[in-house]
Amino acid sequence: MMVNNQRITAVYSGGVLRPFKKLSLEEGEKVEIEIKERKGKKNISLRGLWKGSEVSEKDIDKAKHIWEKGVKDQIKFLEED
Repeated sequence: MMVNNQRITAVYSGGVLRPFKKLSLEEGEKVEIEIKERKGKKNISLRGLWKGSEVSEKDIDKAKHIWEKGVKDQIKFLEED
């Protein structure tokens, strides 16, 4: 299966690169990999950014759902090995 350029994030563990998302590759398919070190980002203070803003319970529940789904997807992917 021919896959056009993709950018993925992976972790190097036990001598193997492990991507965080399932790749649409066939078993044994050869790919070219370019390694780029992820540089630390500056910490930016968000203190006071939301001052005076109101967040509804619905918005909070939606954010929790998105967060929990992402965590479950990551755990499921890492356990597939």
